[in-house]
Amino acid sequence: MMSTLRRVLYAFFIAALLTPAMAQEGALPAGPGAELVYAKCQQCHPLRYVTESAGLPDFLWADTISLMVQLGMQVTAEEEELLYSYLTTYLGMNPPPEPAENDAVAAVSNVDPVQAYATNCSACHGADGAGQAGGFPPIVGHASQLAQADRGYLVNLVLYGVTGPITVAGNDYNGMMPGWSHLSDDQIAAILNHVVADLDPSADLPGGLTPYTPEEIAGARDAGLDANAVYESRPSLP
Repeated sequence: MMSTLRRVLYAFFIAALLTPAMAQEGALPAGPGAELVYAKCQQCHPLRYVTESAGLPDFLWADTISLMVQLGMQVTAEEEELLYSYLTTYLGMNPPPEPAENDAVAAVSNVDPVQAYATNCSACHGADGAGQAGGFPPIVGHASQLAQADRGYLVNLVLYGVTGPITVAGNDYNGMMPGWSHLSDDQIAAILNHVVADLDPSADLPGGLTPYTPEEIAGARDAGLDANAVYESRPSLP
């Protein structure tokens, strides 16, 4: 394992020197498997650790995935295969050209909220929103309370992330959720509506709330917040 670790860390260092432009942007190239990389890799480290490694040969991406699994990344065999396919294709030695902007927009124009949540949120918060004891807080029911207290808070939470101690359902958590601003406005609106309404036991938008809209998400993208600022704005709940 130590030999693999040294080889992977050395490759990360070399790749970081060669790819400053991509590292500054902090976004993954569009392609099958990109959302899985966002979901799995940001659980433990910043996304730049991945983007700075663009250009690695296939065997080093295989070593990297193997090491991450040894360190606790939970993936199915199918997910591991998809991660390898994406990383070696789009962040490998011979990546394809970026798709045209119109093609990228069309790819996310019809959003399945259940699938969007499953791909981007369920790894931490669970398929049913119940969270993971001691690690990730539940959002079922809690998200609807936050939305009623300050509907804009959830938008900023997803766009910019949050960090700091919180208490949910009598349990304490102190971690960091990364921002998901790489998702489209349609995807974020669909996920929020799914979390607030569909995962809530009432299966209804609570308190007369109206559904989140893509335009609402777009309007919050220029707020210039960070995870600490979002934490400071967190509503106080009874």
